[in-house]
Amino acid sequence: MRPLRDYTTDRVILEMLCKMRVKLAHRRNKEHLIHIHTGNPAHNYHNTKPSKNEELLCSFFPPRKKWKTVLKRKRIKDGIAVSSSEKTLMSLYATLRYYRACEPDAPFLSKLDAFIKEIQNAVHGGDYKIGAPKIIPQLKEDKADPVKVNICRPIASFGLKDKIILSVTNRYLTAIFDPLFIDSSYAFRSKRLIKGKMMCPTHHEPVAEVMEYRKQYGDGALYVAECDMKKFFDTVNHSVIKKVFNQFFNRKLIREQSVDDLANAKKILFDYLKVYTFNKMVLLLNNNQSHFKTFKIPNGEYGWVKNELLQSGYYKHLGNVRIGIPQGGALSGLIANAVLNNVDRKIMKHQDGDLLYVRFCDDMLIIHPKREKCLSAFEAYMHGIKDRKLVIHIPVAAPYSSHAHFWKEKSKYCYKWGSDRAAGSPWIGFVGYEVHYQGHIRVRKSSLIKEMKKQYKVVGDLKLILKDPLCRSEKNTIYESVASRLIGMSVGRVALWNYKTMKNEMCWVSGYKLLTDNKYSRIQLKRLDSSRNRLLLKLRKKIAKMKAEEQKPDAEENDSIKQIEQTYHGNPYSYFYQTLKAKNDEATK
Repeated sequence: MRPLRDYTTDRVILEMLCKMRVKLAHRRNKEHLIHIHTGNPAHNYHNTKPSKNEELLCSFFPPRKKWKTVLKRKRIKDGIAVSSSEKTLMSLYATLRYYRACEPDAPFLSKLDAFIKEIQNAVHGGDYKIGAPKIIPQLKEDKADPVKVNICRPIASFGLKDKIILSVTNRYLTAIFDPLFIDSSYAFRSKRLIKGKMMCPTHHEPVAEVMEYRKQYGDGALYVAECDMKKFFDTVNHSVIKKVFNQFFNRKLIREQSVDDLANAKKILFDYLKVYTFNKMVLLLNNNQSHFKTFKIPNGEYGWVKNELLQSGYYKHLGNVRIGIPQGGALSGLIANAVLNNVDRKIMKHQDGDLLYVRFCDDMLIIHPKREKCLSAFEAYMHGIKDRKLVIHIPVAAPYSSHAHFWKEKSKYCYKWGSDRAAGSPWIGFVGYEVHYQGHIRVRKSSLIKEMKKQYKVVGDLKLILKDPLCRSEKNTIYESVASRLIGMSVGRVALWNYKTMKNEMCWVSGYKLLTDNKYSRIQLKRLDSSRNRLLLKLRKKIAKMKAEEQKPDAEENDSIKQIEQTYHGNPYSYFYQTLKAKNDEATK
């Protein structure tokens, strides 16, 4: 296994910083797309003071306008155009190479080199202390309710230096501890060979395993148990975490690593726990509404499960215990796998060749052709969760009063996965997908609705610009901007000339690449296409009406409106084509 210094080389840290800067550039570009249409100061992102992390990050690189353009021949890889993020990253690398060669005295270069050195010294020095993160409330719902209590998640934002240090430590510890975890745990894992390619497992892999397992049993009934934890990151106990990791560090396989590397990584890991607790740090913010108002959230509150923790008998009182780890922190995923590893092992003792167990962070599925075997494995899981002092959504057994009742429950006792709806359901849901007992696969309904809400928000945001008296763009230009954003978020930055070869990157389609062509997925994807087209049609009609109210359009404007209404590109920008039809085209070649 690689030593810790391999994770803190100049090249590795520079790559991390460059990717962060590119991500910031893309986020600002989205804000810029609104700013260019209006002179309203409220939409001018230049007037928003950047965070300390953003200021520091930008100080290590030249201004965005000075980044070099990537040569056309380098924008093509294996005959396929590279994605926009790859192209931007290549541009930043080319810019740094230019300054190293032609302007080596540029102030930002010395600052960048010094920062990289600081990170290396902090990781290997053994005396650096991680700073406390800033807590940012994230609404659980789509928008804040002005009257009711708005439940939020506490997202922990560390300083830039701490973020890099935690990230490299996580990479190192994940690599050395990964062999201790079972293969059926898929979230936050090291790279492994998947379909001939070294890559980190994603949410697609456990669903693919469920589908393969289903094929072995044809249309026969299987029994399924599901479990979802309540507030996992906010309830995990620090003493449990330390006990687990102390055992890990004493394993023979781990002791083969450098003593200094292990000591430094362990110190950073335990420092990560020192600077954050939910019950002593976050919960107190519920008494400070100014904290939530800073983020424009009225009546904000961080939800918790205090009563459940006490009623379960884990604690007599919560005053002296340290509970909760940072959501969004680099090491939290590794901690989740370590804490739940013993639970995974308990279930694997029930493996008889017919049992399927998959876990993705705090979500899990147990499947078996025999109900008693499924129930036995599920009870072992419940016992393991109790040992770890964690809280779950109370499992509900079949029969379910309705289809809606089934999907509403987050934890379910062993129900029948087959045609008998009275004893269970023909579908099971896991990490954004739903799988039918006959092998069909579709998008989870909540994920479908979420995407349509995003479509509505994009159109709604730019509709407001149309009404803005400081609007400085032609109405048709705003329409094209809306259409481009809807296309980008759905199928990626594809164009008419490359839609058959361009990768669907950082878009909705890339998150559902397992979808197959069946009557269920076809209906869903065509519904998304229809929703987007309907929103654009309404926007076109609104623009035409606004023009008619302003003045009688001349012939040229009439032609312009007509042209927009008649433009329909079909396949290239379609959810349906990019997700399903393109696969069928390849299969028929």
